[in-house]
Amino acid sequence: MSRRNGAVEFAIIGAGRFGIFWGSHLAAHYPTSFYDSNPGIRANTVPAGKWQSLKQCLRKDYIFLTMPIGRIPAFLENHAGQIRKGSVVIDCASVKIPILAWFEKYIPAGVFYLASHPLFGPDSARSGLQDHLLTLMPGYVPLENYNFLVQLFTSKLHLNVLSMSADEHDRLMAYNLSLVHHLGRTLNELGIAKLPLRMAGMKKLSEISQIVMNDSEELFRDFYRFNPYSARLRDNFLEVFRKQGGTENIRVPE
Repeated sequence: MSRRNGAVEFAIIGAGRFGIFWGSHLAAHYPTSFYDSNPGIRANTVPAGKWQSLKQCLRKDYIFLTMPIGRIPAFLENHAGQIRKGSVVIDCASVKIPILAWFEKYIPAGVFYLASHPLFGPDSARSGLQDHLLTLMPGYVPLENYNFLVQLFTSKLHLNVLSMSADEHDRLMAYNLSLVHHLGRTLNELGIAKLPLRMAGMKKLSEISQIVMNDSEELFRDFYRFNPYSARLRDNFLEVFRKQGGTENIRVPE
């Protein structure tokens, strides 16, 4: 495990809602720095940690990439060569197959990496991280560094950690994220939150829609752009939806 002056340091690159949320939990245990390409959000990071330059953040021991999925390959292509040797790069994206391919392509020798996906966020974990789930794909990382992160996640942050393959992860996330976000955004377009009469089931659907709409449209579109299972599941869902109860033969009177 890489240490300088006896202290492990973290960096968060991408200070959006999740980046600040995640960094604030890490900062409770280790010095954590933030960087974002938009300096206008610098003030938002002050309660969680200190703002530093990209060059400084790329020299930390553990570097979390919390930027939108589609911006990761260009970021790595342009900046991976500046990462200090011995550092560990960790993503927090909701897809894994392309992430590990980008890491392998762009991260230079002497720099380590692994893929992670925290299955929670500022909304679902607003009351704390305990017992929430985080998935890990080891990638290319020394066992000592990997064990350090597992200990951090489990003993200090009180998360449940699950290791799985990138392919299995993306297949399951097509259900858990792509489908749920598609449903939530569709329900929002239908305006269900404004209905004057909502039964218990509709209230639950409205809650899902509200949570989904807190995430960006860019994230929603990235599910389909980068997860190879998302479009396939969407098409299967629509086919089953049309067939359910023979509704494909039902005509609504005009």
